[in-house]
Amino acid sequence: MLSTVEYEARRVPTVGDRYLMLLAVVLLGYALMGKGFAYIGLPPLYIGEIAYLIGILAFARSGACLATLASPPSLVLAALMLWAVARTVPFLGVHGIDALRDSVLVLYGGFAFIVIALLLEDARRIDAVLRYYSFFVGTFPVMLVAYAAVRFWQDYIPSFYGPNIPILDVQATAVGMHLAGAAVFVLVGYRKVSPFWLVTWLGLFALIGTINRGALLSVFVPVVLAMVVLGRWRLMLTAATTAVALLGVAYMLEASYTHFHEAEDSEKRPVSAHQVVDNIKGIFGEGGEQAKGTKQWRLDWWDVIMEKTFRGSNFWLGRGFGLDLATADGFETPADPSDPRPPPPSRSPHSVHLNLLARTGVPGFTLWVLLLVSWGVMMLKAILTARSRGHQEWVGLFLFIGCYVLSIIINASFDVVIEGPMQGIWFWCLIGFGIGSVMVYRSQVVSDEGEPTE
Repeated sequence: MLSTVEYEARRVPTVGDRYLMLLAVVLLGYALMGKGFAYIGLPPLYIGEIAYLIGILAFARSGACLATLASPPSLVLAALMLWAVARTVPFLGVHGIDALRDSVLVLYGGFAFIVIALLLEDARRIDAVLRYYSFFVGTFPVMLVAYAAVRFWQDYIPSFYGPNIPILDVQATAVGMHLAGAAVFVLVGYRKVSPFWLVTWLGLFALIGTINRGALLSVFVPVVLAMVVLGRWRLMLTAATTAVALLGVAYMLEASYTHFHEAEDSEKRPVSAHQVVDNIKGIFGEGGEQAKGTKQWRLDWWDVIMEKTFRGSNFWLGRGFGLDLATADGFETPADPSDPRPPPPSRSPHSVHLNLLARTGVPGFTLWVLLLVSWGVMMLKAILTARSRGHQEWVGLFLFIGCYVLSIIINASFDVVIEGPMQGIWFWCLIGFGIGSVMVYRSQVVSDEGEPTE
């Protein structure tokens, strides 16, 4: 990747190298264990906050603190984080720790600046990140076992951190984003995989495809987009034909020998071809009554938020971080009489965009949109520039990062995703990895060819 970048050989790992390895371990733990890993630590300092604090020290030692602001997305992110602080501090006395927990939706953006600084300090860390991720791709069989345990044997998973916090709690949306990222990683040629790995990938895809429509979409869209950009038309046609054929055969066999019953809620959806088809239809508003019900629940809540913000008194400031939006708006998660465990709190409106609109008002929402647009434009321009110069490895890198982030945004548009550390820290690290990689490319590759580095 960085054959055009010349650096002196380094004998021992630096503080930045050690922190990058620590961050890779933390991200791996989040991916394979989910919420169970997130609760490692002593309240209120869990593993994510510990990694954050150490990262701030690595950031300060990097010597690239000011340089991290030398891009439009970085400036917008800094402004968004300052606005989030302004909408958090006034509510600390009212909501306490809840205000801080809700604010990490934006304030975890500090991980982006940490990653940018690490890459600007030493561009070879791009290769290190890719090596770490290649190792992570190899752990997908472990992820399959972990997710299957959560999906089918949840009651038998021990809880180390409290009665409602099992050591394994991997969500379908998290699996979906990693499936998309790993698929693009393989497509661009960063790792070769075995038939067993492909079967594992398909098994995970089948499992999440039955339980979550957003996760299904978050895998399909980025992978198809990557195939189009890479010109893999034959592979895309072959994969689509095979998938439709297998789904069709499974659907007909189920129809002949079983009777499909619609699940009472999304967590109880069966693993079946009928459920996958029902989820696909649900994306277009044609699913079963349960699917339509969850969709309408979201739409009703989103209407309330937009009414109170765009046409109400929360236009400029929002309602701040800390308020339980579900309770305030009357959209609490109903209890299931057959389930002795209390329902998980639904403090956020199952859309990061509406969540930010409600809590930070139109100014915060506008900064969020500007961040996504400016980051996306930056990545697209980098892809086009690298392609025009024949730098295919860089094209693959930018495409991989862009599709990964796209997958998370799709999930976050329909579910509570970035609001927690399990996927939120992944998201902001990828945002920073994208910005840092583009800055390295412009300064070390494009500028070497005598071209402007705007």
